[in-house]
Amino acid sequence: MRKLFFLLFLLAGAGFVFAQDSDESPKVRVSVRVGGVGSLYVSPKGTSIGLNPSDEYATNSMKIGVTAGVSVNVPLTPKLFLQTGLMYSMQRNGEHGFATYLVNDTNLSVDATIKYKSHHLRLPLMLMYHHTTNPNHFCAGAGVFADVAMGGRLNYSSSARLTPGDSYIFEGDFDPFSPGNKYLNYHIASDEYTQKYLVGNGPFFKRFNFGVSAEIGYQISKVYLGAHLDFGIINMARPEMCGELYKQRPLDVMVLIGYNIN
Repeated sequence: MRKLFFLLFLLAGAGFVFAQDSDESPKVRVSVRVGGVGSLYVSPKGTSIGLNPSDEYATNSMKIGVTAGVSVNVPLTPKLFLQTGLMYSMQRNGEHGFATYLVNDTNLSVDATIKYKSHHLRLPLMLMYHHTTNPNHFCAGAGVFADVAMGGRLNYSSSARLTPGDSYIFEGDFDPFSPGNKYLNYHIASDEYTQKYLVGNGPFFKRFNFGVSAEIGYQISKVYLGAHLDFGIINMARPEMCGELYKQRPLDVMVLIGYNIN
């Protein structure tokens, strides 16, 4: 992943050099951007290692976060630009699932809700085509991005029922990107006495991701309005913590407003 970041910086730097080779080339455009981001984890149907559910379902919910940063557009031709920059985003999403298992002749039913909140730095590298050199115009493009998660919070709550047996409540929160032990609090539903339950030792999610991007927008003089989509191609879930079958690939949809500062 470090090599990928180095390659992206090299390509962006090459665009700057190319842009300065000719006095007739359009100037580099620098803009500040802010907007909203809706995030989902694309999670195919899966389960934990060693358990085979007889019935299960899972739903993902998109929640709104924020994004802000700097965009740099380096001209390659009068209409074709290399777009890079650095964007911060606070992303939020949720997941709700239900599953039933047969464990040692006992039925286990689990109903769980998970809420995610994470902070990211993202380095995009895109080719953007502007259909005219006039101040007001449409543009569109595609490319790639590299992303690093700086941290976050996973909030978990569930009820588990054993038949025959008792019902249990599990709840708690932790940083899914950090090392160390991860605990949840649990208690029997009919009793308030709470104990700690070790759910794992180590990060649940990977910090680094890479993916593909697409964007469409409209430039109005120095103001930019756009819609941007990022899809991560790396499975963020660590199999040793989340199970071999569990996959999570982030899908982010952003609505942006920008302003050219030069």
